[in-house]
Amino acid sequence: MAIDPQKRQKKLEKRKAKQQAERRQLARRNEGGLPAKLKQAAAAPILHCCTTDTLWDQGIGQVLVSRQLPGGQVAFGAFLVDRYCMGVKNAFAAVAQQSRYQEKVYGRLTSSGMPVTLEPARARKLVEGAVQYALDLGISPHPDYREAKLIFGEIETNASAEDFEFGKDGKPFFIAGPDDGPARCQQILRTLEDHCGSDGFHFIVPGYAMPQ
Repeated sequence: MAIDPQKRQKKLEKRKAKQQAERRQLARRNEGGLPAKLKQAAAAPILHCCTTDTLWDQGIGQVLVSRQLPGGQVAFGAFLVDRYCMGVKNAFAAVAQQSRYQEKVYGRLTSSGMPVTLEPARARKLVEGAVQYALDLGISPHPDYREAKLIFGEIETNASAEDFEFGKDGKPFFIAGPDDGPARCQQILRTLEDHCGSDGFHFIVPGYAMPQ
């Protein structure tokens, strides 16, 4: 049976209008990029808020805060926290489908150590305390920390009464990681010496001597 041209045209116009509305909605959703998405997501329910036992045993570990979004998506911020010296060594945030998040983010965290659940206020206090400790030593957090911390939203640190210990045995303790090359290590050691004096910190930098 032949299709009436007018009905066909109306159908095409209706479909076009729907597609345009969907594009406008997507544009509004993406306006401002990831920071805008994280700010919007910060009111969503917490999905995971945890770290690994390595943070307590070895002084370094991931802290993950994620929120469940409609449509099967998850917004998250992940922080590599070095509570001995460097504060937030790395940070990453994104909005992803839950299946991908479970595999690539939460799955990797749980494979790197025993997961330890944190209250949201405790997690924020821990991360921000580590950042401030490092700043007092002249060491800035990873550049993506400013964006990733938006996942905390309105979480109040004063809801946690816990006091965290930073440094080790009363002093900063820099342990060079696999991404800390010679120039970076020398820079960190000089910064620590400037702020703490030559005897005011500990370090493990394989193959390198204290800068003279």
